[in-house]
Amino acid sequence: MSFDLSILTDNWQYFALGLAKTVLICAISLPLGFALGSLIALIRLRAGPILNTIALTYIELIRNIPFLVQVFLLFFALPFAGIRLSPMTAGIIALSSYAAAYFSEIVRGGILSIPPGQGEAARALGLSYGQTFWKVLFPQVIGYVLPAATNLTITLIKESAALSIITVGELTYMSQDVIGRTFAPVEVFTLIALIYWGLNALLAQFAAWLEKVLQPQMGLARVPTRSS
Repeated sequence: MSFDLSILTDNWQYFALGLAKTVLICAISLPLGFALGSLIALIRLRAGPILNTIALTYIELIRNIPFLVQVFLLFFALPFAGIRLSPMTAGIIALSSYAAAYFSEIVRGGILSIPPGQGEAARALGLSYGQTFWKVLFPQVIGYVLPAATNLTITLIKESAALSIITVGELTYMSQDVIGRTFAPVEVFTLIALIYWGLNALLAQFAAWLEKVLQPQMGLARVPTRSS
């Protein structure tokens, strides 16, 4: 049995389209997930017991149900309630909500890592809570959050492959289409494994560079990321 490179070169456009769709989905879902997760973290830190309980319930539900099951429920169960979503929309919502639950705990942990005296000093100077968060706490939170957020982002990029099950045309789905026509799973899966590895390696290297740039400004000791 030989490794036939022509199968990959003859179908490069399908892999390119799948990779572009994967990057697009992650480029939309992960920032949305981080924004929602940051809001949930603030709710858990500052809101009353009712909102805190709702936020905690959301986090526990999302974290304790497999992502694939959540995708199935969102795409196949909602039509029974009269809500029909396209595969792409369902995939983005599923990945965003899944990311938010994990990002919320990362951000909350980062905020709690900052000495409380800094927030007290900012409020003593007359800054509102919002001003204190954005001008004093948030720049430092990035330093604490970045390593864990990078590892989570890498995991979520890999999890996006599960969206192929609802026919989202991302990299894994397009690769399965090529396999269905060429009957060459070894060549195709080898290529997509290398593509996922390359994509995540680039992300890890960018995050490591960003840490080196930001941390001297924040006076934080460097915490190794997954790429270190």
